[in-house]
Amino acid sequence: MKGNLLLKLFRRLLAPRPPKQIRFIDTCGNTQFLLPDGGSIVVTYASGEQFVKVCRYVDSNQAEIDGAEHYLSAFAEDCQRTGAAIAPESAPEYYENYRIVRKMPVPGNMIALGRDLNHYWRYVTLELAIVCDGYGYAHYHTEGLEAHDDFDRRVLEWQRGRPPRPAVALALKNRGESK
Repeated sequence: MKGNLLLKLFRRLLAPRPPKQIRFIDTCGNTQFLLPDGGSIVVTYASGEQFVKVCRYVDSNQAEIDGAEHYLSAFAEDCQRTGAAIAPESAPEYYENYRIVRKMPVPGNMIALGRDLNHYWRYVTLELAIVCDGYGYAHYHTEGLEAHDDFDRRVLEWQRGRPPRPAVALALKNRGESK
């Protein structure tokens, strides 16, 4: 008798549990979508700038969004107040070994911020350009923690109509043709 109770208890404890779901709601409390624990959302602001934010389950009313705990109702109100739209990230966008975490369309170009998959704090600012037959992020710019500031500066320059000139290495400037 005692053995059967222990066996039932262990089976219940070791049974696989369904994954926790984060229930994103609108300001009226209606469910917009469900996101599995550890999933990502894409927040798109009225300006067109997009952020990818990782979400962790805290409880049925709270979630950790990009490292900060939020009540889901307050997060919905903040999104409505700022004019931001949220959606689950369907498929992460990658370029080489960088995951694109921020994008901003600017006149005639696209600026992106990528995070290196092999290093947690390594970021790089990328500009969309024509590479061979298609489009790709050809111009690498500031690496490191300054990449967020570089991203904001480049977006501002493009919006003002003065695209920043890419830094060309001295070895590429003078290939020995001007002797």
